[in-house]
Amino acid sequence: MLDWIGSLRVRESTERRVVLSISRSTQIVGVLLLALGIYAGWLTWPVSRWLAALPLAVGLLGLLLVTLRRQLVFDREAGVLRVDQSAFGLSSRAVVPLFHLRAVVIAARGDDHPDGLRKLVAPRRFVAYVERRIGGAIYLDEAKRCANLMPLAEAIADVAELRLEYDNTSHAS
Repeated sequence: MLDWIGSLRVRESTERRVVLSISRSTQIVGVLLLALGIYAGWLTWPVSRWLAALPLAVGLLGLLLVTLRRQLVFDREAGVLRVDQSAFGLSSRAVVPLFHLRAVVIAARGDDHPDGLRKLVAPRRFVAYVERRIGGAIYLDEAKRCANLMPLAEAIADVAELRLEYDNTSHAS
């Protein structure tokens, strides 16, 4: 239901470069949660400090969403992938040469429990990631429908000249 919070979107796409970043709706939801949490915490504080903890925790979650930043730049001319991430003002940056990347993968997760019981607990999801030759995979996004991830994966595969792999077999997650 809330797949769009924190999801990557294609911000800029040319023949030589793709820029992915978190959707603006993430920050909007963060501002709303922050305001709601502070207001509800302010109202409940005189009644009980313990009761005010829950709305303030919601406000803290909103603050996280407001400060959350993630940008991936696939640049064919420079031959690199730049990954910039930050939350609460703490940032990390990485530069990965494109020749270290193997493929863009969309894989199915969940839905593998006998008797179909897993569908009740964790329905099938699709995960998009960039597989590396050296090191762990670079997580991109996940969604309930594969169609939501395909434009993202196709744009990356075209610019970075990577294979696009689709794994529809379920794996335990």
